[in-house]
Amino acid sequence: MLSIVKGPWLQSPGCNTITIMWETSEPAESQVSYWETELVHRGLNGAPRLVEVTERSITNRGYSTIHTLTLTGLQTDTSYYYQVSSRLKNSVDTVKSDKFIVKTAVAKDTPFSFAVCSETGGAGDHAMSCKIFSTIETYRPEFLLMVGDAVRNGTQYEDWEKWFFSPGQNLFTNTPFYLCPGNHEEYSPWFYKFTANPDPGNYYTFDYGNARFVALDSPAMVSYKNGSPQQTEEFRTGSPQLAFLEEKLASTDAKWKFVFFHYPPYVSADYQVNEMRLFCPIIEKYGVDIVFNSHTIIYERSHPLRAGKVDKNAGTIYVVAGGAGAMQEWLHPKRAWHTAQSLARPHFIQVVIAGGTLELRAIDENGYPFDYIQLEK
Repeated sequence: MLSIVKGPWLQSPGCNTITIMWETSEPAESQVSYWETELVHRGLNGAPRLVEVTERSITNRGYSTIHTLTLTGLQTDTSYYYQVSSRLKNSVDTVKSDKFIVKTAVAKDTPFSFAVCSETGGAGDHAMSCKIFSTIETYRPEFLLMVGDAVRNGTQYEDWEKWFFSPGQNLFTNTPFYLCPGNHEEYSPWFYKFTANPDPGNYYTFDYGNARFVALDSPAMVSYKNGSPQQTEEFRTGSPQLAFLEEKLASTDAKWKFVFFHYPPYVSADYQVNEMRLFCPIIEKYGVDIVFNSHTIIYERSHPLRAGKVDKNAGTIYVVAGGAGAMQEWLHPKRAWHTAQSLARPHFIQVVIAGGTLELRAIDENGYPFDYIQLEK
């Protein structure tokens, strides 16, 4: 019997578009029905009301198990109900999801928030991952950055359900996620099948509100041999990824700039990858505000850094968000010179942007903030 085995989940939110994905147990057709909403004094569980007469749908008559459909022609910063359905070839039987709410991206000058997490697979604690994702839901971010190691072993199909899609099932129906590769993704084809990142997929850029985001593929830049990190050919001068980073940072007038990749160049704990500091001159040259990393399963925020020194006026802040676990034993006995705050505590990060004001909070699995900074421009 045909069933939906994953999802639906959301990808690539735009002002007028959104991509919806799901997986079925057998190859089947793909359809998304969607409806406009209207605000009422008291909606069902606080949700806006579905307007039945506005129903529209988009269909792909091809047959697949992983379904990807993009809604277009939507209104900016607007909520819609949607429902996915699939049908087997030469059959009238259709499997349908529940109805969920999706919201398009905000306009350039509209305030918004996003969350950052990682290590659902690296930490390997299913119950904690469920709790972290559930707590993220209560903070209602527009989207989520996953900074790698979403799974334990990316080449194992079952790992994607166990460590990522199952814990995030409720969150992902209404919160798009962006995933960059960690070492646990293992360059698996499943990484590309389960995401709809902008090209080329393993590294990419997108804009949201008044911010630009650049995702990098750090495991492609550094390989581990005999337990020690070594630079690959991807780090050579003029490599496509380094050229991509510089071009995407140089070509935007966005007020806020963020870069996220897995291996941390700065952390006062095990698994710091010094080789990644070759990214830093480009990042700092173009005024990136915050870099998000993972790999080390703790929380750490650096002082603003530039050229290997603290620079309170023009520095970049490096944040390790190894959120879905806590490895106290990985912390070094004392903080490094670059460390502003560091704790081994399960967490996620919430960032709120309103014009020239940015607020960052590190929030534990119970929903309590334990670190805070505010930046102004």
